[in-house]
Amino acid sequence: MRWLMVLLSFSVLLPVVVANQQGHTDGSFSIDIRHAPDSAGLDSIADAIAYAWGRAAPSRVNYGSSPEGHWFHFEIPLVQMTQNERVVVEVHYPSIDHLAFYVVNESGEVTQEHITGTNYAFNSRPIWDDDYSFLVDPALEGRRIYINARTSNSLQMPIRLYSETEFFLKDETNLIIWGAYYGIMLVMALYSLLNGLIIQERLYFYYSVYVLATALFVSALNGHGFAYLWPGHPAFNNASITLFFCVYSGFGLAFAMTLLNARRFNPLLYWLGRVVIAGGTVLGLVSLITLGDYAHYATYLALAFALVMLALGVKSVLDGYYLGWYFIIGWSVLLLSIGIFALNVLGYLPSNILIYHSKEIGSVFEIIVFSLAMSAIYRHEKAECSRINSTLDLMKQRLQKRINIVNNKSGFLEIPQLESHLKDIRDLDRRIHSDLGRILVISVMVIDKTTGRPDYIALGDCLRALFNSRVTVFPFKTATEVLPGEVTVLLFPLHNKFEAEGVIERVEQWNLSLGEQYHLHFGYAISHLTDKYDVD
Repeated sequence: MRWLMVLLSFSVLLPVVVANQQGHTDGSFSIDIRHAPDSAGLDSIADAIAYAWGRAAPSRVNYGSSPEGHWFHFEIPLVQMTQNERVVVEVHYPSIDHLAFYVVNESGEVTQEHITGTNYAFNSRPIWDDDYSFLVDPALEGRRIYINARTSNSLQMPIRLYSETEFFLKDETNLIIWGAYYGIMLVMALYSLLNGLIIQERLYFYYSVYVLATALFVSALNGHGFAYLWPGHPAFNNASITLFFCVYSGFGLAFAMTLLNARRFNPLLYWLGRVVIAGGTVLGLVSLITLGDYAHYATYLALAFALVMLALGVKSVLDGYYLGWYFIIGWSVLLLSIGIFALNVLGYLPSNILIYHSKEIGSVFEIIVFSLAMSAIYRHEKAECSRINSTLDLMKQRLQKRINIVNNKSGFLEIPQLESHLKDIRDLDRRIHSDLGRILVISVMVIDKTTGRPDYIALGDCLRALFNSRVTVFPFKTATEVLPGEVTVLLFPLHNKFEAEGVIERVEQWNLSLGEQYHLHFGYAISHLTDKYDVD
């Protein structure tokens, strides 16, 4: 836990320290950008050039889900012309279906025109970049810029200006950071998958696919997938964000519910999670089959996914589950980092390298914390295994003491198969221990008072009633050296200690129902395997 706190402190303090350094400010707020919708009569670039932009509204960044097109106009500052340098205009939002970029000189002539967007092959972009970047020479081509954007999902238009040198330096730094990010994610996914194959634990499989889906979703969202994985398939790119988010959310919930044992401790949230997984599966299949853009529906899925994940973490912490803090810290930091990135895109926060990559930093932090949580499981289970062994030894001693009533001659009953059965219990998978919680052990023998020997017909009647009960029974017989016949030992898996009371009462009632001819001898012991590690 101390390493978790060190990691959290580092993630909080480092951005605060570095954020004091001056970063590059979003260019869209240092220049006068004007906006007008297509409905204002702007059907072509000629209409846009003739439009009275002085009366147009200032541009904002976020335009939400809008099916119509939007025009944007600004002029490159004169300082760029006096310095005689070329400028890169960057539209820092890769998910735009149709983007038309025009440069117009002082004579009103179009000197540069590009038609690009996610509806077109990636090589339609003049600069091979995950965002939309355009190189302009203001002195030769003019400084009047017109942009027409149209998309089927949420439209955001953060426009930034860079000098040519500054842009490529920034791009080189970003490539190194992105390479490190995807490298870490792929290594974590592969490492977890190999662990899962060796340990045969589905939790590692869920984690591995979750990490890989995170990397693919981020690559689709940021345009890297379109740039490097499927540049010639714009139709698949349109569906990729929805598809990979559905995989990401589905395996993320499966991992969270398995990690936090939600099926046992939070059944309501467990079934809510299954509903969200089912909805994401349907949406993902539809997007894959039709190759359509269903990002609008994925937004509702994202909200449900985030709420269920957060509720799982909060409930686990409130219940005192030892993995709850790992989960809630990892997930909260990811949500915080996404919020920081959103505020940066909307222009409320300055743009430096940490803020620009905040969502990736939060994602890596979350993946590392979840990995630490899985390590904590096996540290906890190592201690649990030791305590279970001690508990089973105590159970054996208690059972042998209480079973003495069966053998009044020797005062002690040998149980040759008990050692073998206790070994089987020790070797049970940890998930079975978690499901059982406790084990009730009862030894029974029906004695005929006339002959003094066991009566197996009467014993069979008792066991028949026992088998018809709602409690699952594992019977086995143990030979005794002194008494003729065998003693039957029964094991009942219990989810709580109160279930044992009904079983013991039922055994006592059998003694009354046997009548005067028979006598029922029994002893019992209860082993707490997961909660208190003691013996009743």
